[in-house]
Amino acid sequence: MIPIGRILHKTLAALPTAKRIKGQLVVDAWAEVVGEIIAQKTEALSFTNGILFVRVSDSVWAQHLVLQKKQILAKLKRAAKTRIIKDIYFQVGKIQQTTQASPEKQEEMGWRKFALAEQDLLNINNSFTGLDLPPDLARSMKSLFISQKRRIKWLLASGKPSCKQCGLPLIETAAGRYCLCCKKEDNG
Repeated sequence: MIPIGRILHKTLAALPTAKRIKGQLVVDAWAEVVGEIIAQKTEALSFTNGILFVRVSDSVWAQHLVLQKKQILAKLKRAAKTRIIKDIYFQVGKIQQTTQASPEKQEEMGWRKFALAEQDLLNINNSFTGLDLPPDLARSMKSLFISQKRRIKWLLASGKPSCKQCGLPLIETAAGRYCLCCKKEDNG
């Protein structure tokens, strides 16, 4: 019998979007890895074929980052828990982000700092008990589950309406509110 961890690992690796998901993890990790000062002068744009494309506010910062590229690459690999990143290309240009995030962006990022109850973390950890998963995959999956739980709890604490059937937050559509779990519209 094949362990479920091996099957899951092979299935996830075979997904056509697996590389894009890992690439997005690299893009998302940029600001945290380089720190606040550099993050204000740069913007991670995209990830393609193992290359992270980063826009830099001016050539002085670009040169500074080129000199630190090796260390940044190592930190990105650790932070994103992937080895698919091969290089970083820096491009001088206008940074789209502002030093102070818009209220919408601040609100969107609030869930990342939302603290989970010990019981929620314990439940997530217990769900992996007895599974024979590679350590990297288990860590990544736990991180994903924790992030999802934080976002759901934060949305509900922020007053987002919840589905009467499953309790998950409803999303707003042109037709009204919709539950992604139950696949039902909630008009009331």
